[in-house]
Amino acid sequence: MSHSQEELMTMLNEKIKYGFELIAQIKQIEELDGALKLQRKIRQEIEFLKRLQKSKKAKVEQLACSNLRHLSALVECATRPGVVAVLKMFHINDENKLLIDIISDDGKTWTKVIARNPKSLSALSSGNSSYGARSIIDQAQDYLECAKLYQCMYRPPKVVFEFVSGIEDSLANKLKVLGVLVEGEILPDFKPSKDENYDESWESSDDEDPNIRQQNTTQEMSQSFDNESEIRTLNLDVTAMMAYISNMTNGHCNYIFKQDVLTQQAAWEAERPVKPVLERLFQGKTLICCRTAWNDFEKIVNTLGGPLEKNRAANLKEVLKILPDDSGGADDYPRQNLKVRGHVRLRSKVIFNFGHRIKALTVSANEGFVRAALQQGVTYAAFIHESRALTEGKESSATEIVL
Repeated sequence: MSHSQEELMTMLNEKIKYGFELIAQIKQIEELDGALKLQRKIRQEIEFLKRLQKSKKAKVEQLACSNLRHLSALVECATRPGVVAVLKMFHINDENKLLIDIISDDGKTWTKVIARNPKSLSALSSGNSSYGARSIIDQAQDYLECAKLYQCMYRPPKVVFEFVSGIEDSLANKLKVLGVLVEGEILPDFKPSKDENYDESWESSDDEDPNIRQQNTTQEMSQSFDNESEIRTLNLDVTAMMAYISNMTNGHCNYIFKQDVLTQQAAWEAERPVKPVLERLFQGKTLICCRTAWNDFEKIVNTLGGPLEKNRAANLKEVLKILPDDSGGADDYPRQNLKVRGHVRLRSKVIFNFGHRIKALTVSANEGFVRAALQQGVTYAAFIHESRALTEGKESSATEIVL
């Protein structure tokens, strides 16, 4: 169907207006990891449409190629409950990377949003496309392979492909066999006549990173851990061991210390005791730590710890397995290449990587490291508790609060 230039200009105006409406929606989630990146993509699309508008020579094919439909689907998914990141980049190796559309369920689910016409998807997957074009099957294999590298709670994230415009039955079945969860309307297979030639070039293409590596392996659908308790081995960070033996967490939080940070921790401890939390977590678990963690903890206790704290450290050592730093084999690629900078300190990297190789839940107060690693695309299985310092040696100069 042909359109007059006036009709095309009206359509352009509507699309530009819709683009600004999407930006307004993103402002509601601007704190979400990747929200600003999504906003930039929409602004780029608006600028493209404005250039068409200014030229006054728009063609219907150019409007059909707009990515706004795909971007609007991303916005809709990003504003759902439980989403933790959007448009997150993960490195497969030094040369190849993959853009994950939506990450939700605390990192346990990866979702790709597809807005293309189902006929186009099926044609591309059956080889009826230009050379070098990547099918939805290729992209599914990329997601599954990358998920194996970036495990969450020692399981690859579930991979979900959500088809906004639907997907034909046979292609949906191929994805399910690979281990992809398919969401969207399942449609009967389209059977074109002999003379029909479907032109997919008019379709808007879903954003895709050009450096994605093609994979040729399959993977069974993964299931995520329901909660931390399914991991029976706990890797104790220096901060966890300090919190466990501190006088503050063992009945002596009624002090005003000369150090403001200790007084603040004491107030938190009175409201939210840490020791009972750790004891419940430790119950029935195997406790381990790496040699680096124990040596640094021991130095701190010998330097700052009081008699009671040193005694608790000795008791902790009796129930703790201290293993070499390199136990469990080599680090996988993402963790090996985690850059030491800012909150990512070398000691923390050694301790958390040790826990990952052992497939343990790392118990730590170092939330800054976990967040900084996540910014580099590296996730760790971790239980984060509030920080507590050793305080027995500071009590003599503190003011006791008489209850």
